[in-house]
Amino acid sequence: MTVLQATQRYSTGAIVLHWLIALALAGEIALGFAMPKDASGFAEYQLHKSIGITILVLTLLRLGWRVIHSRPAPIEGGLTGFLARAVHFGFYVLLIAMPLTGWALVSSDEIDVPTLLYGTVPLPHLPLGEEWNGLANETHEWLAWGALALFALHVAGALRHHYLIKDGLLARMSPRGGGHFAIAMTGLVLATGLLVFLGVGQERELAIAPPDVEGSETATMDDELLTASPTPEATETAESEEEELAEDETANPEDAEDALATAPEPSGPPPSWTIRPGGSLRFTVDNAGSALNGSFANWSGDIVMDPDEPETAEITIRVDLASASLGDATQDNMLRGSNFLDTSAFPQAVWRSTAVRRVSGNSYEADGTLSLKGASRPQRIRFTLSGSGNRRSVEGSASVDRNAFSVGTGSNAENLSSSVRVNFAFDATS
Repeated sequence: MTVLQATQRYSTGAIVLHWLIALALAGEIALGFAMPKDASGFAEYQLHKSIGITILVLTLLRLGWRVIHSRPAPIEGGLTGFLARAVHFGFYVLLIAMPLTGWALVSSDEIDVPTLLYGTVPLPHLPLGEEWNGLANETHEWLAWGALALFALHVAGALRHHYLIKDGLLARMSPRGGGHFAIAMTGLVLATGLLVFLGVGQERELAIAPPDVEGSETATMDDELLTASPTPEATETAESEEEELAEDETANPEDAEDALATAPEPSGPPPSWTIRPGGSLRFTVDNAGSALNGSFANWSGDIVMDPDEPETAEITIRVDLASASLGDATQDNMLRGSNFLDTSAFPQAVWRSTAVRRVSGNSYEADGTLSLKGASRPQRIRFTLSGSGNRRSVEGSASVDRNAFSVGTGSNAENLSSSVRVNFAFDATS
C-alpha cells in the first residue's frame, strides 16, 4: 500500500488527542528524569504531577473516543503486526498506571504535600497508608523506564513505515493528505522532550552554583559574631580588671561613700514603645544553593527600653506561625505542617530578652530565649536604632538554627541549610 485513503485515517478527535498525549508524555518523561529529587525541585514536582493527571484525563478521553469511533484496520499481520498491537496496548496501560502510581506515591508519603494542579485546582489524596509508599515509588520508576522504551519503539516503528516500507501509515495521523504533518509533529514531540530535559537540567546547574566567596565570608563572619564565646585570654583580662576594681573600692571606702553621696538620683522607668503598622519580619534559608524567601504577616511585641540605658530593657516578640508564607499556596501548607512549623500544635513563637547592651553608637545586641515548636533555646539578635525622641526606626537580624527546634524534617528538608536568617524592620513610638 502506498497511499491510504481518507476513510482509512483516524478521526479528527483521535488525531488531536494522540498528538496532545504525545507532546505531554514527552515533556513529562523528560521532566521526571531531569528534575531535582529534593526540596529544591518543588515547583518541578508540582508541574510533574499536574501534567501526569492531564495525561490520565486525556488517555481516558482517548479510550472513550475509541469506543464510539471506528478506527482503520491494521495494515500488517504476523509478528510485526503483533508487536505493533502490543506496543499500543502497553502504552495505554502505562498512560493510566503511571499517573495513578504517582498519585499513590504522593498520597502515601509521610510528608503531607498537597497537590494543586497548575497551582489552582486542588487534587485530594488517595486513601492510602504510608506502607504503600515504597511499592508506589518503585513501580512508578519502573513504569517511567517502560514508557521511555515504548516511546522509542513507537517512534522507530512509525519512521520505519514512512521511510522504509513507504506505505503511507503516518497519513492516518495527519488531518490532510500525506504524512508530512505527522513527521513534523514527531519532530516537535522529540524537540519538546529534549528542550525540557536540557532546560530543567540547566536550571538545576545554575541553582546549585557555588555562592559568591565574598558573600560567604561575610555570612560566616556574621554568624561567628552572633555565636562567639569569650577566649581564655579575654576571660583572664576581665577577671583581672574586676579584681583591681574591687581592691580600689576596698582600699578607699570613704571615697566610695563620697561618690554615692554625690551620685545623681536614678531616672524614671524606661519608656514603653508601640510597634507601628507596616513593619516586616522576613526569613531566608539556603536550599541547595538557591534562596527560599518568606515572611510572617502577623506578629507583635512589647518593648520597654531606654536607648541610653539598654541594660534595663525588657523586650518580648510574638509571631503567629500560621501567617508564614513563601509566596506559594502549596509550599505554605507544607510550611505549616508537622514536619516544619506544626502550627496546629504550636501556633505561636515567642522571643523574650534576657540581656540587652549597646555595642557601639546606635548598634545594640540582645540575648534572649526563643520558644518555638515546644522547645526553648538561647537566641541572640542584633539591631540598630535611628531617629530621636519618641519615634525610632528599628532594623535587625538573627541567625536561627532550625534543627534546634526540629523545624524541617524528612526528605523535603534534606538540602535546606540548618541556619535560617531572620530580618526585621519597623517603626516604634513611645
